[in-house]
Amino acid sequence: MNKPARTHLLILLAAAAVLAGGAQGAGNPASPAAVPTPRAGSSALVKLMGEDGQPRGQAVLTSVAEGVEIVVNAEGLTPGLHGLHIHVNGQCAPGPDPSGKTIAFGAAGGHFDPEATGRHGHPEHDAQRHAGDAPNLLVDGQGKGVLRFTNPKITLLRSAKNSVLGRTLVVHADADDYRTNPAGNSGGRVLCGVIEPARLDAVVGSVPTSRHLR
Repeated sequence: MNKPARTHLLILLAAAAVLAGGAQGAGNPASPAAVPTPRAGSSALVKLMGEDGQPRGQAVLTSVAEGVEIVVNAEGLTPGLHGLHIHVNGQCAPGPDPSGKTIAFGAAGGHFDPEATGRHGHPEHDAQRHAGDAPNLLVDGQGKGVLRFTNPKITLLRSAKNSVLGRTLVVHADADDYRTNPAGNSGGRVLCGVIEPARLDAVVGSVPTSRHLR
């Protein structure tokens, strides 16, 4: 390879690396390297399931200096954007919605809102939002979605008022509009999982492979 061609190739590789690094902000899909290894004592695991009770992915929550980093890896969804929220109850069973109608995963209750703001909003632009609000999950044409973001309003310290241990992570059928109370007009609940502390016997083999992150 002559020198001009080699220089051009190096520039292209450097630009690709910069673009890849810039894609790791809040609300952007995570690369395989961005998926954390759960650590007993400082992480939590969520086993996501569909209405039929079948596994549909998982999430890893990790304590970081800024709050809690959440990496979601879901599958079996329709392509497009899906609302994602932390709900107050640790139950993934049918239950009533605010109108009293029984819905899938209704037992999870409403959004986690320890400060009683009563306000649904965008996780990056609304300081008064529910602590359980999160970015939309972008799902590709194969029905798989990956999301990595850090939530500064929650913790994994069980004794804290804003702890999310024992609560639920819920994926909705539609995109969150970040305006409409109480859930951003994001439609029905299609995936649900309880946020449980990571255990040593659950860590091995719990991290998704790159096959699920493409």
